[in-house]
Formats: sequence, C-alpha cells, structure tokens
Amino acid sequence: MQYRCSFRQAPRTSRTCFFTTLLFCLSLLGCNNACFVFVSNPGGSISTTTPSCQLNTATGTVRLRVTASPAASTEPGPTSIQHIFVTLRGIEAQASSIVDDESPDWQELAPKLATQPEQLDLLAHSVDSCERSTFDDVAVPADAYRQIRLRLSPNQPATNEFVPEENACGSVGFNCVVTSDGGIRPLALDALTSQLQIPSDHISGGFFRVLPDTPINLDIEFEPQSSLLLPAAEAVRLVPAFTVVPQAPCESAAAPN
Repeated sequence: MQYRCSFRQAPRTSRTCFFTTLLFCLSLLGCNNACFVFVSNPGGSISTTTPSCQLNTATGTVRLRVTASPAASTEPGPTSIQHIFVTLRGIEAQASSIVDDESPDWQELAPKLATQPEQLDLLAHSVDSCERSTFDDVAVPADAYRQIRLRLSPNQPATNEFVPEENACGSVGFNCVVTSDGGIRPLALDALTSQLQIPSDHISGGFFRVLPDTPINLDIEFEPQSSLLLPAAEAVRLVPAFTVVPQAPCESAAAPN
C-alpha cells in the first residue's frame, strides 16, 4: 500500500500530513508480522511499503526441572504426609506480571505434557543440581518472564483426555497425598482452573530471562515448609509455595575422553 502527502503546501500542513501518516502506519505494527519502510522522495512525497519479514523471532532454550526444596529434608513438617503426587499436563510462563488465564501469550515450557501427562511427587528432591530433567529442552521466545503456572490433570478426566501410564493415586484420581500408614486421599482441585500459580514474587529476582540462542536451567522448587495442607471433606486441599530459580547451564562432571 502507498500513502502520499504533498510538501508543496504550507510547512505546517506538510508536517501534519507526515506525522498523521507516520502514526497511522505505526498503529499497524505488530499485525501479521509486517515491517514498514518509510521513504522520503526529493519531489516532495512520502511513501510507505510493507515488505515481508518476521519480528521478534529470537528464541532461547529452557531446561526445566520440578523438584522439592533441599530444605525439605531438614525442616520439620507434617510427618504423616509421605508423598504429594500431582499430574502435570502443562507448564507455562508469561512475560506479564498481570495474571490473565485466557491470555494467548502463555509460553509452553513442557509441550509433551499435553499428550504425555507426567505424575510427579512434589516431596521428591535431588541433591544433584545437574541431574537430567524428565522434561525435554524447549525453545521459547527470548523475553523476561514474570509468572509461571502448573496446569494439572483433573482427578476425573474426560474420556478423550490423556492420562499418565502409571498412577500412584489409584482409584482416587490423579492428584493425591499418601500418608505414612499407606492411606491415599485425593487433592481437592478447582474444577475451573486446576492449576498452581507461581507469581513474580516467588521467582528469584522477580523474573527469569531467556536470552537469544542461549540455554537456561530453570528449577521450580516446591517448599513443603511454607505450604499448607487443609482438610476438605474426604480430600485434602493444597496451598502450595514454590520458588523458581534460574541456573547457569550445567557442565558434565565427567572429563572428556
């Protein structure tokens, strides 16, 4: 498309025409990944063209791990609870600090969970910070991310929903607590959201940054000592506390041959 404004008019009118055209074109930025080029011709006209190009395509790699805080082994807690199993069907990050569940800007950090949900024990932790995660590395747009959410499979999924191959919760569902006497009680979930939110004040430094062409290790640590387990009829309601800690990429401890 092309817009022309004559500079043969009074200077003030020309400037008004120029800025009107400029603002109109800038208002279209971000639509269909278009780029705008402004050309001023000596003959007294300004034209704009829209060559095809992509903006903000730089990506970095996230290596994700979900574990329990190392303090879980030393801090006192409810000794009757031995395991807290949750089944993850998605882990997503958002650059905005404003919670908006319906935003299209959530970036999936573990895309395989959509078809291969993973059941994890939130009380399990590893002393090896370089232990390989069960999640594959994933490329996400380079940005600063300020919140994360863990999306859970419902305890009673629909017949067309994917479920994990193994289920430690038995017949009570796919999210549960296991007590020291072997008892299993389901976790009560919000039927509308079924997710655990991690806001910016639980992310080290308030955000984690993904740089172009650069890997980042991201630890999502469950903090049992700061979390609450509340009775809810025959179920248990979890009020979790998480900390997100970005780590430098791990180097293999084994020397090369």
